[in-house]
Amino acid sequence: MDEFELITRNENFEMDFFSFLRSLANSFRVAYITSSRDELQQMCHDKDISDSPFFNIFSNLPLRPFSRDEAIELVTVPSEHEGVPLGSYAEKLIDLAGLFPFYLQMACCSLFDHLTDDPDAEPNWKNVTEMFEEEALPHYSFIWEKFDDSEKSNMSKIASGKSIDRKFHFVNENLVRRGYLIETDAGPLLCSDSFRNFVLRSGDVQTGRGRFSSLLGKFKI
Repeated sequence: MDEFELITRNENFEMDFFSFLRSLANSFRVAYITSSRDELQQMCHDKDISDSPFFNIFSNLPLRPFSRDEAIELVTVPSEHEGVPLGSYAEKLIDLAGLFPFYLQMACCSLFDHLTDDPDAEPNWKNVTEMFEEEALPHYSFIWEKFDDSEKSNMSKIASGKSIDRKFHFVNENLVRRGYLIETDAGPLLCSDSFRNFVLRSGDVQTGRGRFSSLLGKFKI
C-alpha cells in the first residue's frame, strides 16, 4: 500500500479500522507492505491510533539511494540490452540526477531519447538537462513542500555555499540519512546538480516572498 500515511492522517479512518486490519493479519495469511515518507506512527491523526497494536506487526525498512556502483550498473546494463549503451555517460548522468533510481532512470530516458533521434551526434547536454528537469520539476516541488522550514533553510544555504549555524547541524543528519545530502570531505552537498539548481531557485522565491511580506508589513491599510 503506497503512501499509507494518507490513511493514517485521514480522520475518517478511526480505531476500529486499524483493529480490523490487525485482526485480518492475526486470523488469516495476510501480510501488509506499506510505504510512507516517515514512520507511520509519527503521522497518525490521533494518538490512540498511533498506539494501536496494528503498528506492532511492522518492521521499518528505510529505503536508501543506490550506491555509486549500483547507479552505474543501472545506467549501463539496461541501455546495453537496448542497443544504445549509456555507460560512457554514467558519471555525467549521476551528477545530473543523483543516486535515487527514480531520477536516474528519468535522466537515462532523456539521454536515450536524444541519442535515438540522432545516434551519431554528441549529446547536447543542455537539451538533455532541460528534458530531464522539465520532467523532474513536479516531483522536486512535491518533495520540497514536505520538508520543514529548518530542512529547507539548511539545503538552501548549502546550495548557495553559505555556512550553517551549529545549532542546526543536527538537521543535516536526517537529510543525509534520507539521501538528500551527501557528506564529503569538503562538507555537505546536495544530492544532484539538478536538485541543487531547484533548491537555489526555490530559495530565491522564498526570499522574494519574505522581502515582499516585510515590505507590506511597513504599510498600514
